[in-house]
Amino acid sequence: MSKLFLIRHAQASFLSKNYDNLSNHGHQQSTALGEFYAKKGLLFDKVYVGPLKRHHQTYQRVKEAYEAAGLIFPTAIEYEELKEYEGMDVMGEVRKDLEIHQPQFKAWFEELDANPNHKTKMKMVVTYLHLWATNTLGFDLPAGAQTFAGFRATAERGLKKVMKGNEKGKTVAVFSSGGCIAAMLGKVLDLGSPEKTMGFNLVMRNTAISEVLFSGSRLSLLTFNDLQHLKEEMITTM
Repeated sequence: MSKLFLIRHAQASFLSKNYDNLSNHGHQQSTALGEFYAKKGLLFDKVYVGPLKRHHQTYQRVKEAYEAAGLIFPTAIEYEELKEYEGMDVMGEVRKDLEIHQPQFKAWFEELDANPNHKTKMKMVVTYLHLWATNTLGFDLPAGAQTFAGFRATAERGLKKVMKGNEKGKTVAVFSSGGCIAAMLGKVLDLGSPEKTMGFNLVMRNTAISEVLFSGSRLSLLTFNDLQHLKEEMITTM
């Protein structure tokens, strides 16, 4: 069988204008990840990366740590299907609809406008993602906006592309985002519930690793949210 390491990106720039950029802490997390597995001598046959900046930055720091240890880390192959969901991008566009149909959002938006803070932002993110994934927003999304079903199908296509040709005795890594990895794990565990699938995303830590064994179309989850490479004070969620 082959082993697939699903790696969530390191801490990005939460609450900043450009989230898609690792924080200084995120760069440190990525380096720690690379140093830990380089010290263990873990070698990869193939590495895949999503198209976002934070995916590539996390990969690059791990690669640099391997090279500093005198080990080879494969050049990453980018797949568009490993991109994060677009749900949060749409949230701002549907602010008025949310304030009408989900009244709690009005107070949250106003608070964030006046004083951006992690606690309120997290309440908004968790609530919105649940409503989006379960299709219970109470209004129609803009034409062409990504649905959870569409996102999950895309992530599953990405998983198939990563597995193809790597089914026999390979060690493979994927650098992506929590939502995409959650959707893949939903496929691994054959979860029909969008809520349970997205639940993986809400507890997944930065640079956390989930290991999947696969052979042909057979998939088995070995570990989830592994953070043995990080000290307690380095662990973050967003």
